[in-house]
Amino acid sequence: MRTLLLAAVAVAALGGCAGAPTDTAALAPPTGSQPSEQDRAWMRAIHEGNLAEMQAGQLAQGKGGTAQIRAVGKMLVVDHTELDTKVTRTATKLGIQLPGSPNAEQRAQVLRLQDATGMDFDQEFLGSMTTSHKRAVAATKAELANGSSPQVLALAKAALPALERHLSALEEASAAGSSPGGSPAPHTPTSPAPRTPAPPTSPMSPMTPTGHE
Repeated sequence: MRTLLLAAVAVAALGGCAGAPTDTAALAPPTGSQPSEQDRAWMRAIHEGNLAEMQAGQLAQGKGGTAQIRAVGKMLVVDHTELDTKVTRTATKLGIQLPGSPNAEQRAQVLRLQDATGMDFDQEFLGSMTTSHKRAVAATKAELANGSSPQVLALAKAALPALERHLSALEEASAAGSSPGGSPAPHTPTSPAPRTPAPPTSPMSPMTPTGHE
């Protein structure tokens, strides 16, 4: 009798456990955190940009014609390496697959920088990096306006000041000139200074003898 009673208690206990609800919500990420296509597109684009701009920055550190351009190159390498570490970590958490290399346009851009030298390199670097950072700033602002994933939005919010700082540095370097030592300011022709006429002969100057008394 005691054995049957214990068995009944055990069955009742198991039945109670089976009927208890399982808290799967704690295991699954909240629905609102799932990245949208906008989030995914920004993550892919910013990753490609990071890869291209790290390569361009490395080239600028070695080939830049001015200390200012070399400093900008170093800044791009440091900041985009840090940003891309955060991008890849967030992508892994959210299950977003990132491209393995820059896009075709960016690869061609890097090849042009590899081939360019001297002042041509400086102009190509400043021009291409200014354009790419304008695009990155615009894309990041669009993500902040239209994105949905809190993780991706936080990443975009953190990235924007660095992108804007890079753009300002590139524009300042362009304005300063890109040749070694800085390009001289454009030469503006000036009219020659007017000649000062010779003073007239003083009426008191001694007369030259004519030979007649």
